[in-house]
Amino acid sequence: MEYNDLMILAKQKKILQKDLCQRLDITPAGFKRGIEKGTLPINKVVPLCQILGISPNELLGWEAAPGGNYAAHIGGSNTQNSTEAITALSAQLKEKDRQIDRLLKIVEKGKKQ
Repeated sequence: MEYNDLMILAKQKKILQKDLCQRLDITPAGFKRGIEKGTLPINKVVPLCQILGISPNELLGWEAAPGGNYAAHIGGSNTQNSTEAITALSAQLKEKDRQIDRLLKIVEKGKKQ
């Protein structure tokens, strides 16, 4: 999602840029630069998504959450639910990394034979 689109979304939710940046503990210039260059610190992504009610996928332009409502998609705006969802996704990613490592070892072993 581009910077201007985020600002339009924030405006629709009656959130001023200065308030958004204050809640994220980032300067307005740093926020704009991070969005425009794709370098927004990872620890700002989930809080930004929660504030604006979008998914990280939507923020990154990958896909929309079902119904376009991230808060409902992950079980409400409750931070604990969000943290649990992120923890579960992190565990899934770690398992996928282990599977990839095992497959790469099998491929390497096959190349040596």
